[in-house]
This record gives sequence, C-alpha cells and structure tokens, in this order.
Amino acid sequence: GTGGGRGSKKKLKSDPAERLRWRVLREFGALPTEARARDMRERDYVWCVANLLLDREEELDALCPACRARVEAQACPVCGAAKESGEGGVNPSFDKERFERMKRGEGHD
Repeated sequence: GTGGGRGSKKKLKSDPAERLRWRVLREFGALPTEARARDMRERDYVWCVANLLLDREEELDALCPACRARVEAQACPVCGAAKESGEGGVNPSFDKERFERMKRGEGHD
C-alpha cells in the first residue's frame, strides 16, 4: 500500500462523525458513493443511530436480568472469554463486594 494509510486511519478513528456515518452505512449495506448515502445529511445519520440505539434498548429490555447481564458483559469476540474493564484490563477502584450488595438491592452506601 501507500504510506498514507496510517494517517487516514488515525484521522478516522478520532472523528466521531465519520465513525457514526460508517456504522449507519454498514448497518444498511450502503457505500458512501451510492446516491442514497450521498443524499443523507448529518441529521439523517444521527436519526438512524438514535433509532438503532432505541432498538437495542428494546431488545435488552425484553431479557430477564441474568440474560441481560450476560449480553451486556464484554466478551472477546473470538473465544467468548470475559474481558476486564478499565485501563490495563482492571479497574482498580471497582469494589466487587459493594457491587454485589447493590445488585441485590442492599443499600447504596
């Protein structure tokens, strides 16, 4: 390839509007050169993403708490193992005991 790919990738990664646009186009199987994509305005992309998020919330709301927790847990897309959250894989301020108490509805410290 050409040497320009890295700069373009970094620029795309740091541009939330372009990432939003990409997600909408990917969801609908459209290329940016297609007339339907060229005719879309920024507000059209925001509207599509907002509705996709609402659809996702409705799907999650239909699940029981245990299944919802499994769906929302971050997992490796290859092997399915649970991923740790936070920098370096672990959130040092996470208090698992407090979390378990709150999950059971036992006070809010």
